Amino acid sequence: MNIQSSSKQNELSQSVYRPGYKGAKLAMLLAGLLVLAFGISQLIPPLHLVWRGERALAEATQVVKAKPGRPDQVFKDDIAVRAHLEVQDRSYTFWNEFALTLRDGRTVPVRCPIGSQLKPLFPLLDAEGLPTSVWVCYDRANPQHAIFPSVFSTWYAPVVLTGLGLACCIIAILLYYWADKPIELPRVG
Repeated sequence: MNIQSSSKQNELSQSVYRPGYKGAKLAMLLAGLLVLAFGISQLIPPLHLVWRGERALAEATQVVKAKPGRPDQVFKDDIAVRAHLEVQDRSYTFWNEFALTLRDGRTVPVRCPIGSQLKPLFPLLDAEGLPTSVWVCYDRANPQHAIFPSVFSTWYAPVVLTGLGLACCIIAILLYYWADKPIELPRVG
């Protein structure tokens, strides 16, 4: 009788699987929460400026070509910019600068917080020969603190980090939930 009960126990223990590793799954959840919190912290400032800040059209005034250790080069027209484009050297950064006209009539210079290698994000003149105009959301108290909501890079990294953190949290929660649940294995042959 003892031999039969031990063989039944072996048979039952072999047909049930417990995933375990609760500590690793909890660590994954904590890492996901950290990534989620960092993504949200990077997403809040631009969203705050979009919802609560002022909106205005800013006109492109110049392009600054910068490289660490070298003086900045300033270009006021597209011909000069095209003559100094970098085909291969990615150590240069092109920064667009704009003139932002506030509600009170003052004009404030604003640099796009996102630079670009190889060429500027925006030309100085649009297809009609007028200065390029871009929507800007800025802080009333500090107009030079501005974001360009139409620029893809403004949103890409914060949204990706928030999405990855959320996905990691959901997966970790599901794995943690099933860590001690017995999973019955299919019987083979």
